Amino acid sequence: MIHWSLIVSALGVIIAGLGGYCGWSLFPTMIHKKVEQSVIIADGSEQYKRFVNLPQPLNFKVYIFNVTNPDMIQHGAIPIVEEIGPYVYKQYRQKKVKHFSRDGSKITYVQNVHFDFDEDASAPYRQSDHIVALNMHMNSVLQIGENDPGLALLLVHLNANLKAVFNDPRSMFVTTSVREYLFDGVRFCINPQGIAKAICNQIKESGSKTIREQSDGSLAFSFFGHKNGSGHEVYEVHTGKGDAMKVLEIQKLDDSHNLQVWLNSSNEGETSVCNQINGTDASSYPPFRQRGDSMYIFSADICRSVQLFYQSDIQYQGIPGFRYSIGENFINDIGPEHDNECFCVDKLANVIKRKNGCLYAGALDLTTCLDAPVILTLPHMLGASNEYRKMIRGLKPDAKKHQTFVDVQSLTGTPLQGGKRVQFNMFLKSINRITITENLTTVLMPAIWVEEGIQLNGEMVKFFKKKLINTLKTLDIVHWVGLCGGLGIAAISLIYYIYQRGRQEDEAPVK
Repeated sequence: MIHWSLIVSALGVIIAGLGGYCGWSLFPTMIHKKVEQSVIIADGSEQYKRFVNLPQPLNFKVYIFNVTNPDMIQHGAIPIVEEIGPYVYKQYRQKKVKHFSRDGSKITYVQNVHFDFDEDASAPYRQSDHIVALNMHMNSVLQIGENDPGLALLLVHLNANLKAVFNDPRSMFVTTSVREYLFDGVRFCINPQGIAKAICNQIKESGSKTIREQSDGSLAFSFFGHKNGSGHEVYEVHTGKGDAMKVLEIQKLDDSHNLQVWLNSSNEGETSVCNQINGTDASSYPPFRQRGDSMYIFSADICRSVQLFYQSDIQYQGIPGFRYSIGENFINDIGPEHDNECFCVDKLANVIKRKNGCLYAGALDLTTCLDAPVILTLPHMLGASNEYRKMIRGLKPDAKKHQTFVDVQSLTGTPLQGGKRVQFNMFLKSINRITITENLTTVLMPAIWVEEGIQLNGEMVKFFKKKLINTLKTLDIVHWVGLCGGLGIAAISLIYYIYQRGRQEDEAPVK
């Protein structure tokens, strides 16, 4: 007869085998299918509800470069700036779904955005704080007039009517409140007459997103007023049906697979790499991330896709994930030597740029994106060429504070924390026929930098742990208990059997 300890040992091996099979095959397959089901956007599903209304608002932080020596700058001095902020806003996103595609793999929507000022998070800063900042709208109008030969006559009249159009400016800077500069609008073209009125009408008809007509007929400039309310861009994204790895990837923007913002190839019909739309809108990412991979986000604010690269494993309040950040190629590697000269729109005259028309490393011309001569850099011109940084005092670049990064839960693609950090600048320079600019030194002048990101709040952390992390831990325990427990039982039973056999042989009578 087979000794009972051998039977127990065999059962232990079977249990260990089941534990290994469950842990390395069955459970991963089950989890993979469950995650796939949970991330797919289907009408009426929980993911659809989270897609339409983000479970928590994004953090939108604005830092303003207050100008401390505006009068000296007017006489040729190098600008001195002082960062103030953050002014923190809660950014609520709500999608208005238009329709699903017939096969359910695409969903089309318009996104509405609403900003609420967070007094507690912003303290001691308030929206009523007064600042001295670059007069973006006046500088923009002057440079657009300079760069367009058809508007050369406008500059002659504009110089004589600067007082009537821009409220009697004494310098290229404006004293205003944070609320006005960012959202409510800095007013100009207040009750203009004659030629000044014609100039204001031309500014209004230019269609700049940042300039809006007020109820009294005046105009007002603000950085983000146009973003606060109903959205206009029509997005089509993948629902993940049929391929969960494509979930939320942007398929079309305003019914087009590509942008028409940057330069295209000389070959007719060929879209340049700059105009390609890749990735998600950064509210979430495809699941099943792997170490060493990369992913894209698309930002309509800067009209381009940005590649993020894996950096390290992280833990966010007990939730494991991966950290991704932008690479050197974001705005440092631009030009024909990097096969992306399509970003070199070369729209600005008499500015600090290379002979081939491209800006120096660390700067991107957004003129064709924003219909205004705005230059993108990282905050405090982090990593930008010395040609730009040496002309400003008060910049303190710090990679930890100013680099774009995102921490992602690797299994589901859920963002845990992160920040998209960019700075908006404008060249300040002497403009022919404009008296107020005649003594200016050409500099790349910082205006504001923003951080748009998320930190998963306590409620969502609890929800996430309950729905996923605790389940994974339970399955992991079952796996290792089955595997190790089975092997342990098998080993102990086998040792017991060998011990008993040896004992029986010792006790057997010698013949």
